[in-house]
Amino acid sequence: MTQRNDAARPDPYDGYRDTFDRIAPLDVIALLRVLWHGKWLILCALLLTTGAAGYYAFRMVQPQYTAVATSQLGGAENAATGIAAASNSHETALNTAAALVTSDPVLTRVVTALDLLADAEFNRYLAPEKPFSPNALRTQLRHWLAGTSEQPPDEAAVLDKTIQNLRRALTVTRQADTYILHITAQSRDPDKAVMLANTTAALYLSHLEATQKQKLTATEVLLQTRVNDLRAELAQHDRQAAAITASAQIQGDIALDALTAQVLAADQDLSEARNMLHVLETSPDSGGARHTAEVIQLRQKINEIAALKDRRSAQLSVQSEGHAALQQIALQTEATRLVYQSFLAQLQENRMQQGLGAAADLRITPATEGRYIGPQKMLLLTIAIFLGALLGITAVTIRHMTRNGIIDANSLHDATGLPVLAQFSHRALRHFEKGARNLPATARPGLLQAGRKLHTALALTPQGSKAKVIVSTSSTTAEGKTHHALLLAQTLGMSGKRVVLIGADGPNSLLLSVLGADLSRSAQQGWMSGEKTTHCPSIGADVLVLPDMADCHTPLLPDQLVARLYSLRASYDHIIIDAPPVLAAPEALLFARESDAIIYAVRWSKTPRAVVQRGLEALEDIGHPATGLVLSRINLRKMRQWSNDPCLTALQSAQMI
Repeated sequence: MTQRNDAARPDPYDGYRDTFDRIAPLDVIALLRVLWHGKWLILCALLLTTGAAGYYAFRMVQPQYTAVATSQLGGAENAATGIAAASNSHETALNTAAALVTSDPVLTRVVTALDLLADAEFNRYLAPEKPFSPNALRTQLRHWLAGTSEQPPDEAAVLDKTIQNLRRALTVTRQADTYILHITAQSRDPDKAVMLANTTAALYLSHLEATQKQKLTATEVLLQTRVNDLRAELAQHDRQAAAITASAQIQGDIALDALTAQVLAADQDLSEARNMLHVLETSPDSGGARHTAEVIQLRQKINEIAALKDRRSAQLSVQSEGHAALQQIALQTEATRLVYQSFLAQLQENRMQQGLGAAADLRITPATEGRYIGPQKMLLLTIAIFLGALLGITAVTIRHMTRNGIIDANSLHDATGLPVLAQFSHRALRHFEKGARNLPATARPGLLQAGRKLHTALALTPQGSKAKVIVSTSSTTAEGKTHHALLLAQTLGMSGKRVVLIGADGPNSLLLSVLGADLSRSAQQGWMSGEKTTHCPSIGADVLVLPDMADCHTPLLPDQLVARLYSLRASYDHIIIDAPPVLAAPEALLFARESDAIIYAVRWSKTPRAVVQRGLEALEDIGHPATGLVLSRINLRKMRQWSNDPCLTALQSAQMI
């Protein structure tokens, strides 16, 4: 037996396996971590849906009760509705009988009996609608579109609306293969529900009985009239038969047969006599007197026989016509008698049905108590809890999937390829936002340490080791670039360096709050006049503030900027420029081109990756790429929650300020 060497055969898919995109397995732990981080959002959704459902179930909607009365379609009702007992071919008639419960005649009697026109639950006109309720707004919109005005309803409209509301509160079902009807009434009051069910059932049977009596009475009148007409017709037929008998003297069948025999005998005698006459007339001795006398005598006899035959034939014709008329009258009489007997039997049956009506209370099982049916509060709350959890989980999932900001330094480095110089939490930069009074001449230890870390990280880069002109910029506004410029200027100023801070982003609100009103005005005038700078004790550096380019009629020319920076280079050790955002103002590229190092701010979890990429590409296009990045305004708590690597996040949190 030959053995196959499968190991030596090459796999035809070896060259394609590495090109396939492998599907990552579902990380359940990460999914649960995302849901746990969004627990407050899920809890808010739960509270919102549960609160709305609870308010609806316990405060808005009215409780509803039902009561069931049972009625039997038997006895008189079968005749009224045309239902035949023990017959499966009258399903339509049974359904019709069930539909009669909610017919207008029955419900009108119920409204009158219970005075529902004075009940606000069924007569909605007694309780005026609120001006801003959905029904009122819908009614106003309908009148506005139709160009009409609301008119007070008349009595017929009120009654019709009350009947409609009552019909909605009633439900009629028929038990299969029976003549049993279940009449269910619904109301806000359990006693009212019982009263509605019992009254409707009683008045329904009363309506059927009244209808039955009316039909039986009308049927009796019709049958009695028809019986009387048939009786008169029979009497008339008897009189016609007697008249025919008297006028034609009709004899019996035996006499008629004898008369027929006489006519036949006379006809036979007449035929024989004529034959004898013919023989005598053709005999050889026809010339004698005797022969002549016999011929004459025979002719007289023939005449007598012919006359007798005519009389008997006339009598037979009269008797035959009389017998035919009598037979026709007899047939008509028999047919009339049969119809008469049928109508007479129906009349007797109709009279029997009028005396066999069962009492209505024997055909009703009344409702005894109302049963609570809604609202199902626990069911509503359960549905609201599941719905709230679903909405919360959906919101957390959408928020997690649509978040395109950067949440850690590693992701920022992987996305840009640039080093992350520092990471600043929002709490660390909050001191600058409080203004000049919270920035004493002696820097706070936390801020001083943060500035040193930023300066040290910048000095470790090839461009930042000998950088004299340092630009702080970002992709868009509110990313922390001004904080970084202030922090770096304060750090270098406190270390004994001669530092000038140029506010190139116009009258920045943060920079103005740190400088104060007087220093801000002096710093702006110093740049515009080209005179000396303004010293700011709170940050330990000199300050110049460029005017807003949108309000300045003279544009910022590159030659003027180069000349001014050249003069400042000779006077200061470091020039820190708070440049405008790269994607918001083209002037940022002018400052970047004249700089030695560029610090690029990225706001944590806010700035999209694509926006950061576009801003960095704009700097690369002018030949001055960013030196390093700063991940700013970090929310430490959320950073720990959102990061996929808790250990790495804890290390990064320990390294940042």
